[in-house]
Amino acid sequence: MRSSGEILEKPLDLRLAIIGAGGMARILTRIFKGRVSEVAIVSRSLEKARKFSRIMGVSCSAMESIGEYDAVILTTPSQHIPEMVGKISPLLRDGSLLMDISSVKLGIIEKVLELLPSGVEYLSIHPLLGPAARKLAGNRVILIPVKGSSYIEMIKMIFEDAGLRVALSTPEKHDEIMAYVQVAHHFSYLALALTLHDRGPEMLESYATRSLRKTMQMLRMLYGNLRVIREIAESNRYAGRAVEDLKRSIDELARGGDDVWRRVEEALKILPVKAA
Repeated sequence: MRSSGEILEKPLDLRLAIIGAGGMARILTRIFKGRVSEVAIVSRSLEKARKFSRIMGVSCSAMESIGEYDAVILTTPSQHIPEMVGKISPLLRDGSLLMDISSVKLGIIEKVLELLPSGVEYLSIHPLLGPAARKLAGNRVILIPVKGSSYIEMIKMIFEDAGLRVALSTPEKHDEIMAYVQVAHHFSYLALALTLHDRGPEMLESYATRSLRKTMQMLRMLYGNLRVIREIAESNRYAGRAVEDLKRSIDELARGGDDVWRRVEEALKILPVKAA
């Protein structure tokens, strides 16, 4: 994998507006700043946009000026994306690009397409890193071309120049895989939290092992993102299948036997390498 900054020789001729002034807007500003000709922060509150843009060292703009930009990224929470698209659609110019960063695609993409002007392209992206990420390089981002393809290579180059690993997908494949990567993953921790709590959390004061204390760090992180975790679990149409598979794996382990433990050994040998 190339190191950060090894692809682009100079900023690309692209004027980008980022709608939002939260954690993901901060991440995206770090990625695009210096790699495109302009990054502007747009927020419902112009004062908030001004403050955020000063901190990040980029420009800011009013919502009414969206049509001046080549590309627009929505950092709006998934459930509010269609509403926001409905508001800005009349302002988008022909030949421009709309992007969102929703964690679940099916159910959102269809609504966006209904609202989007015919001359506007649509690329749904999913940066697989949270707002608290300090390091960009080595993280992953999924690109899902939904409508049009003029901007895909440019956006891909920008992410790669920032050191991110890029994969192309479809809405169906993305949601099916993320049901396992997110929902089953989260549920495995949340189920443990419920089990320990119901058994009596006071036992942890004397009996918590070092590995369990590390797990508690993960549980604290999940607690801070519980609203988003629930939203993903309830909106991903493949979540039920992933959770049923997780249940079957737990049942297999409970039954025991040489076969399941051989499979566990193989999984523990292969999976950490694949995720690196």
